Amino acid sequence: MKQKGNFLLMKPSEFRGWLSKQKVIRNISRLQVHHTASPNYSTRGIREGAARQDYFVCLEGMRNYHIQTQGWSATGQNITTFEDGTIAISLDRDLNHTPAGIKGANTGAICIENIGSFDRGGDLITEEQRKSILHLYACLAEKFNIPVDTDHIVYHAWYTRSGERMADYTPGRSSKTCPGTNFWGDGNTVLAANRNFIPQIAAELARLKNKKPTPDQISNINDNSINKEDEPMTPTEKKMMDELKAQVNGLLKAQSMDVPSYAKPAIDKLTQMKDRNGHPIIDTPDGRSADFYALATVLDRLGMLDR
Repeated sequence: MKQKGNFLLMKPSEFRGWLSKQKVIRNISRLQVHHTASPNYSTRGIREGAARQDYFVCLEGMRNYHIQTQGWSATGQNITTFEDGTIAISLDRDLNHTPAGIKGANTGAICIENIGSFDRGGDLITEEQRKSILHLYACLAEKFNIPVDTDHIVYHAWYTRSGERMADYTPGRSSKTCPGTNFWGDGNTVLAANRNFIPQIAAELARLKNKKPTPDQISNINDNSINKEDEPMTPTEKKMMDELKAQVNGLLKAQSMDVPSYAKPAIDKLTQMKDRNGHPIIDTPDGRSADFYALATVLDRLGMLDR
């Protein structure tokens, strides 16, 4: 961990231990999902040959904007995630302070800003940030006993500027597209959240509850919490856990299929391609949805996969 000015930086592996020590006196019942839009991967220097912007410079820049332009008393968000998975805690807007995230939905909420512009045509979220985000939301759900669903984990796009919660993202009525029309590579609708983001958080939460602390986590949590976590589950708890795992696995399996023959030429090209950071475009071609394979095939037939 590293603290400087108004922020505390940590690795994802440190977050759960840090969170277990926090004494939060306000009631937490909702987790917000945002993208920053700006700053984003470009302003952070996430491109070949660019110098990576300092984390604290980025964070203080957002804080200055929130205070000097927005007129807020402190940084708007409680927590920020970066493209490499790093997590930042706003010390001037810690977990005991109501955020300035979504009008009409800030009371009882934690605001998480994810660095990036995840609208279509913008940044493609990195695997490191994706894993960090899932772990972050699972840890918060565990800590505050928050149900993992779209009533309690909410996108900014589901609210109007006046603070009314809508049934879904509605262009022209939604306050913003946030967390992005291509967030999670799927979109910012309730259907998109229920199809991928929410089940993946639930799966990570199930993993946390079934797994003993890692060495990194052990160094960051006290003896009482370790002993409590190591206690065997009761038969009732085990049954509930098995039912949750079956539900999550069913949701994920329903969306997946092996590579169909018509899509094989396109998938072969994608598995050989790398992004600007040298990471594979896809490294797990099997188990994707029919929509994914159809889109890849269309792009290939248009010649867009030929570099």
